[in-house]
Amino acid sequence: MGTILESGEKMRQPTKEEVVDKLKMILQGKLTREEAADWASEYVMQDEPNISDETVWELLQIVSGVDLKDGPDEYLHVEQDVMDWITKYSD
Repeated sequence: MGTILESGEKMRQPTKEEVVDKLKMILQGKLTREEAADWASEYVMQDEPNISDETVWELLQIVSGVDLKDGPDEYLHVEQDVMDWITKYSD
């Protein structure tokens, strides 16, 4: 069924490129880790996720946790991890 937006429309499934772009935007300072994680969580936390592409689903799960902290001022996933994900999932 998927998530229904307030307008009554279903949330569109993001593409792999759109999810990878969110990771790139983190490294470019155009998007915070928290903003990217919140965006991805909108899909991951659905009761009935409408993601048919397994690669997109895997990426969304990764991005939804990109803001996890390893300490008060340290992220669990360092910038190199983000770069590695971009490389792994880019065509």
